[in-house]
Amino acid sequence: MAGRLPSSGSISIGQINAHEGYSPTQTTSMNDTLIRAFCGARVTNAQISLGSARGKQVTVIGTLSRSPYSSSVTMPTAYLSTYFSAGQTATGYPLYTTVNVDVPPTWWASINNPRNMKSTLGYSRSVTGGGTGGSKNFYSTQTYAPNYIAGGGYYSGKSTGNRNGQVTLQYISLVKPNPRGVGS
Repeated sequence: MAGRLPSSGSISIGQINAHEGYSPTQTTSMNDTLIRAFCGARVTNAQISLGSARGKQVTVIGTLSRSPYSSSVTMPTAYLSTYFSAGQTATGYPLYTTVNVDVPPTWWASINNPRNMKSTLGYSRSVTGGGTGGSKNFYSTQTYAPNYIAGGGYYSGKSTGNRNGQVTLQYISLVKPNPRGVGS
């Protein structure tokens, strides 16, 4: 149940757990990574309160950024401030993403579509992924800088008359890899 917590009213640890798909009755401490990420103080031993979690989210699912179809694409920059507060994206903590790589359904996609690049990104880290469709390949690249995710994709391999691909950022989480491996 990704998305924002209510912006008013009381917040409980059980509510935060349930919001991220965990058991609301599981034992969790205020020093837990999930609780600290919601409260915007990821640094251990920084003072937090559950009230700080109001209106915040730590996992976002959807079409967050999508490139057009092309043989070399640039995915529009996804600014983390759109989804998280500054304290939630403190430097030095991992960011989990899923970028789907798609090619037009009329091409070799029906047999060998390279999709679902799951990544664990860290501060100023770049990752390349994608897949092989026989001798035709389309890859995605992503970079996590202090306040944004940027990326793109490119075609490599045997020449073809329709070298188009598309990359879509579909999942961002401060606390856990995408359990399904795909976006929304």
